[in-house]
Amino acid sequence: MKTKTFSFLLLLSAFWGLVAFTHSTASSFSNTINGVDTFPFIASLKEFKGKTITSSHGAVMFSSGLHNDYFIADSLNKIGYLYVETKLGAFVNQNAERLPLNISIVIDRSGSMAGAKMKYAKEAAKTIIDKLTAEDYVSIVIYDHEVTLIQPAVHPLLKDSIKKKIEAIEERGSTNLWGGSEKGYEQVKSSFKPSFVNRVLLISDGLANSGLTNSRIIQNKVRQYKDEEGITLSTFGVGLDYNEVLMTDMAESGSGNYYFINDLDKMASILENEINGLSKIAAKDATLTISIPAGIDVLKVYAYKADVKGNTITIKFRDLFANDTKGVLIQFLRRSDTGMPYVFTSKLGFTDVKTGSVEQLENKNIFQTTLLKDELITHYNRAVLEQTVLFQSNEALEKAMLEADKELYEGARQSLKRNEAYLSLHQPLVKTSTELQKMDSANRAYYNQLLQAEQMNADTIKLMQKANRAASYKIRAKKS
Repeated sequence: MKTKTFSFLLLLSAFWGLVAFTHSTASSFSNTINGVDTFPFIASLKEFKGKTITSSHGAVMFSSGLHNDYFIADSLNKIGYLYVETKLGAFVNQNAERLPLNISIVIDRSGSMAGAKMKYAKEAAKTIIDKLTAEDYVSIVIYDHEVTLIQPAVHPLLKDSIKKKIEAIEERGSTNLWGGSEKGYEQVKSSFKPSFVNRVLLISDGLANSGLTNSRIIQNKVRQYKDEEGITLSTFGVGLDYNEVLMTDMAESGSGNYYFINDLDKMASILENEINGLSKIAAKDATLTISIPAGIDVLKVYAYKADVKGNTITIKFRDLFANDTKGVLIQFLRRSDTGMPYVFTSKLGFTDVKTGSVEQLENKNIFQTTLLKDELITHYNRAVLEQTVLFQSNEALEKAMLEADKELYEGARQSLKRNEAYLSLHQPLVKTSTELQKMDSANRAYYNQLLQAEQMNADTIKLMQKANRAASYKIRAKKS
């Protein structure tokens, strides 16, 4: 009996030694710790019994799962993943009036907006004014090196008067992007109502080269307005000369949307779609809270700017809209094993717009030790593995883009080839996941474009970078 037990443990040890070895050889395919985030054994798995816990209320479905429900104590692979998703169905409040809007339209009037850009920006702003009702609030801010409030927050009862002020905007000067944004925030705050959709709409075609220009500080301020004041932000990048990294980061920090507008004649319809989307809100004041058990360290939070304090992760989504999906991936480290199960508790609190009731959904995921090889290899969670590969390959794509920004094109191409190999390693997941197929396609498309980068002119490179970053953003933000 002892001989059989020893043989089994020896076999188990050899199995995990092989997995650890495969992980280490695959480390170049990923940018995380020692390549342990790869799953090269995926093709050999026949069952995926890992539990996804789901709770729901009305249109809101809240789910969470671990990459595997089990682990081997003291194994080499101590990295794990928790994926939490908030998914909303079709709009269920169709018989009720939409929530009123409290918005500020912030328009870049710097010299680079001259001509068609300013023409279409004006038309887009006027289109928004026409969509508003008497119950809404709207303000108009313009900025170059100076910031001017041409329309304080007001109910849009005299729409023609507001549109005349928009039509009178003339371009000039440099770009105080944060100054204009902050004035927009101040106007929304001045007419803030918890029951309204409170949002700033920022339109810009230029770099932040006047006033506050530090990207990290700007992101932090955007997040503070979202978390502390309940005001969100959407950004609209126009043309080829704006900083798409900053504009994307601002939208993500502000729980809004980012748009790349290269076809100027589509600007009005894009802003109109934004306003239409704001009318389909299903929940307000949504906050995700994840309690991490003792003995587990949080290494990284993917896709959203999170507040991590001790063993609690907090993300304030604020508004949740129909047909929206918000996915959060947590990478964690097992620091110490006590023999007791680890319990991850995820909570989503929000106000149901249809009923006005305050709701909370709660999921508990249990991560426990096993000595049984079969139990371990049959309890991976396919959906969580897919999301892990998605977010990590998206991060690798973004890093390659940063290399290309510095004209390190060969380095960017090599990074993309490694990312292609990483995705190829997980082909069994890619074949069945629409999201991963989009990710794989985006990576290959960008690589093929970069093959000609040295021969491209400056504007073609700008277009390539902005178009690919917009595609990358849509993938991780789960935008259709």
